[in-house]
Parts: sequence; C-alpha cells; structure tokens
Amino acid sequence: MPTVALATLGCKVNLYESDRIKDGFESLGFTVVGADECADVYVVNTCSVTQVAESKSRKLVRRLSRQNPSALVVVTGCDVEMARLMGRDHPSGAMVVGNAAKLDVPLVVLERRPDLKPARTSERSKRAVRRTRAVVKVQDGCDMFCSYCSVPLTRGPVRSRSMSDILTEVREASAAGHREIVVAGVLVGAYGRDLGPGAPDLADVLREVCRVPGVARVRLSSIEPTHVTERLLSLASETPVFCPHLHLPLQSGDDGILAAMNRPYTSGEYIALCARARAALPDLGITKNVLVGFPGESPQAHAHSMALAREVGFARMHVFRYSRRYGTRAATLPDAIDEADKTKRAAQMNAMAQETGLAFARRYVGKAMEVIAEPGGRRDGQLVGYTPNYIRVGFAAGRARPGDLVRVLLTGAEGRAAQGEVVGIGCADGR
Repeated sequence: MPTVALATLGCKVNLYESDRIKDGFESLGFTVVGADECADVYVVNTCSVTQVAESKSRKLVRRLSRQNPSALVVVTGCDVEMARLMGRDHPSGAMVVGNAAKLDVPLVVLERRPDLKPARTSERSKRAVRRTRAVVKVQDGCDMFCSYCSVPLTRGPVRSRSMSDILTEVREASAAGHREIVVAGVLVGAYGRDLGPGAPDLADVLREVCRVPGVARVRLSSIEPTHVTERLLSLASETPVFCPHLHLPLQSGDDGILAAMNRPYTSGEYIALCARARAALPDLGITKNVLVGFPGESPQAHAHSMALAREVGFARMHVFRYSRRYGTRAATLPDAIDEADKTKRAAQMNAMAQETGLAFARRYVGKAMEVIAEPGGRRDGQLVGYTPNYIRVGFAAGRARPGDLVRVLLTGAEGRAAQGEVVGIGCADGR
C-alpha cells in the first residue's frame, strides 16, 4: 500500500485539519507513517504567523524533499497563502495546495500521481490505540485585523460550521475513544456571527458538546478577551465537564502598545475580565499569548507587560518576538526594536512565565486532581497528563494506562511539570 507522512506546524486548527487530511488518505487506502520515515507522499501543513514559523515550514519542506527524492511533497497551510501574496516560490518540486482546498489534498495527490492509487480503498476503522484528546474546529477565518497579524489575509473571513456537523464529529470522536474535546477555531468567539439572526453562538455550541455521551471533558481553545461573555462564564461554572481553563491572548500589558496593535481592550479591562472569570471558576487556569518587541515598545511598555503578567499570575504563557508580516499595518510602523532587545525581553518574559506557572501549580500541591493519562507519555514507568485547569502532571504509571481517568495527588511542582502519585484509577469511558 502507498504511504503518506504528515508534518504540522502552528495552531490547533492546523492540527485539526491535518487530522482530517490523514483521515482522507486512510479512507483511500494509504498507510500513514511518521515524518522521519521514508514515504511516498509527504504533506507539510505550514504556518506563517511569525518569521520563525515561516522559516521552519520551508526548512521542513526541503528536508523531506531530501529524505526521499522520489516522493511527492505537498505544501499547504498559511505559508502557502503568504507566499502567494508576496509572489514567493516554494522549494522546487513541491506541489502547492491553498487553504481553500486543504482538505482535498488526498484527492489532489491522486490526480497528480495516479500511480499511487491503492489497489483497494477502505472505510477508516476505529483504531485500537486509545487517544485522549480530539480537536474539533467550529469556525475558520478572522476579521479582527490586529496590526501585527497576517491571519485575516491567509485565512479569510469568518465562516462557521453548522451545529449538526459539529455534533456529528464530536459523537464520532467520542465513539473512537477520545475523552477530551478541544473546541477550536481561528476566531472561535465569533462563531455564529455569519449564520444570520437567531443563530447559535459559541456558548450554545459548548453547551451541546458538553452533553454528548462519553465526553469526559470539554476544553475551549484560545478565545479573544472581548468574546468571553457572562453567558459563557455562567455555562462554564454550571457544567462539570467544562474545563476551568481559558487561553486569553494578551499580546501587551501597555495601553499605548495595545492601541497600536489594534487590540480592542485596555490592560485594565483585561485584568478585570480575569477577575470575573476567576470569580465564576475558582480553580481557573489562565494562559496567554504575549508579543514582545512590537515597534515603539519602550522599556517602560515592556515593564507594564511584565507587571501585568505578575499581577494576573498566568498558569502558562506563550511568548513570541514580534516579526514583520507582509501586508500588515505594523509592517509600516517606525521605531523597530533591535533583535537583541527582543531576545532579552523574551527571556525576561519566559522567566516570568516560569515563576507564575510554578506558583499556580504549587497552589494545588496536596490536592487530588483528575488527570487523563496521555498516550506516548510512558517513560521509565511514568505517565503524564493534564488537570482540568491545565497543570501538566507526571506520575508513576502503576496500573494506569493511556486513556484512564486517574485521580492524582499532587506532591510537588518543579520545572515544567508538577509531580504526583496515583490515588485512584477509573476509565474515562466508564470501563
């Protein structure tokens, strides 16, 4: 049978789309192998949100082309769209598929290489491997036009999926053994905006997903602060399977920089939202994105971001250095920050992330918390998993196995993860 390998960079939406591409290849009879193996087809689902992501995407395409020179290398994702806008070429010999046709990659491959058509196709079977988490994309596209971000250019306008399609996919994921559903989108809080008057919103989607039998947890992916409604917080507080975890992109803690970024809130409004969210969900873990080195970011502005991070006490931070993106308003701004200063500020913010993350985890030392054991985490008899509020915990496996719903007593927190010991084992699927 022909083989295909997939490599994905970037966001949870990309991960979701790569899974759908993989499903398509499997349904056609392809065997999926690892990206480090020799394959007939390599698919690289790229990212262009930063220069680093863009560079990694293109290096990966070149590496896979060298790995098996006779293979067909397919490039898709946001770097394809950015390259089109800029008039750039992709590495020679690669087949380029835009975001609009991304999920059709398996059929496009067979059109280009009919010799790879399997002797038989097969309905994709439910694999025996017990996976714990499934990402379900509920919408695509963004219309915020933050001044530093190219996503509206590469992903297009807001487009919401129907509720029936979403719930069908969630039921299939639950039947396949996924115990946690991650509801994701490019601008997930905008769900329903394009569906007309009376359409469901994100809170409606989350309520229905939480009701699907067999789903032990529902986690919300990154959501814009201005899209966190009181109705959503009320739903979260009243629904046991909803994980008390919100990823709220901050980008900057300085009001002047936020305005220059075209972010629709102030630092004070962000802090107030975090307080309201924690009042509704006392064990809430708040994570964030922050961008350092935006044009015109003074040392004082950076200090404001550091101070806000300390005040809120984030459970985790994703720190990015600003990089100029073609077609964005910020690309024309003066007062660029020196790369050495960006690196220094990123290091300072990462140190703050370590400090606040450890402080958050240590609040739960001595407490027993629910963890779904992750597949692939077993090492030296250890398993790992995440608490509902997104604390990563390592623990001695004992009788536990991937997919089990494990009650773990947190015994300490150092480095990037907490440590714990199992005090009870059940299965998230009720077995």
